[in-house]
Amino acid sequence: MKILTIVSAIDLSKPGGGIPIWWQMLKSFHEVGAEVIVVPCAGLSFRSPWWRSFPRPFVQNNLFDYAQQHGISINKKTSRNLFERGWKRHLDKIFRAESNIDAVLMLSVPALAEGIPLYIRRKHNVSTVYYESDIQNIPKYSLDHHPGKHKLTDYFEVDAVVCAFEKISQELRGMGVKDVRTVPFGADPTIFAPAEVKQDIDIFFSGYGALDREDWIRQMITNPSKLMKDTKFLVEGHFNVDLGVVQRTQSVSLDKYIHLCRRSKINLNILRQQFVNGGVLNSRVFELASLECCVVSNPCSSLVEFFEPNKEIIVVKDENEAVETYKWLLSSNEDRMKIGKAARQKVLQKHTYNHRARELITIFEELA
Repeated sequence: MKILTIVSAIDLSKPGGGIPIWWQMLKSFHEVGAEVIVVPCAGLSFRSPWWRSFPRPFVQNNLFDYAQQHGISINKKTSRNLFERGWKRHLDKIFRAESNIDAVLMLSVPALAEGIPLYIRRKHNVSTVYYESDIQNIPKYSLDHHPGKHKLTDYFEVDAVVCAFEKISQELRGMGVKDVRTVPFGADPTIFAPAEVKQDIDIFFSGYGALDREDWIRQMITNPSKLMKDTKFLVEGHFNVDLGVVQRTQSVSLDKYIHLCRRSKINLNILRQQFVNGGVLNSRVFELASLECCVVSNPCSSLVEFFEPNKEIIVVKDENEAVETYKWLLSSNEDRMKIGKAARQKVLQKHTYNHRARELITIFEELA
């Protein structure tokens, strides 16, 4: 199986929560026996032990970058025509250089969801699968209502849409999208692996802003930190809300993030309300579980589909439960370790990215 993957970005030095997910997924394709070719839509392109790569098209690397740097505006219609023609020519070159490509996988590249999949099918007779990992790209769940988000019609060009969230998949089917599958997030247990380090942080939370989870942050961090003044709370990321009595650090690199998780006795998973309402589970909970962390989360109906509450993950319903749970877990190393080990075992059994890669390859084979 040879897979051409068009990815939003693979440069870990750039911001963006999805890039570590793509690394894990691409690595896993290689590990289960597939050949992987990668071309990013933005940022640098480079080879790795698990894939070979092509750069962005000339039109992006040169024309658009030059125009942006020199303040030259290009009208929307002209920009779209240049963009689409540039990508078509670039893909033709890749198909000539790489014979026998079996499938094209698009990883969160909304700008290419229209025009390109149909061209690939007609010109090269290869199926295209779009993997939707960002609930913000689903118009109903978008928090900012950005005009660049998906139009529903964009999904009609691809041969199949694979969504990370089953409840969102059900909604897309109900809206008329023909072939929708679900392949949830997971974790690479060799990247998100436990290590014996001194745990000098009591409670740790990392996230991208407070939007749509302000109330849960108040109940799980702000108020508990004021009540538990001898407890060391650490929050990583940019938050413009009152966090209470906590230590703060700005966004850190992936390796630093993993180290902070390992150093923490309790790791928090605070889902945005849109995730809770949609029954959507984020990637973070799989990564924390793979790290053998003791995870405390706010409620989400889909949690019980992947992890057993009170055995593999702890769910709190309000501020009082959060405070009681923190005090209990901080007083019992044995209970924390037991929960963390059970969570990692569940990941190893069912939720690695090797599991997910095999699921995706099965879909490619069905579409061939």
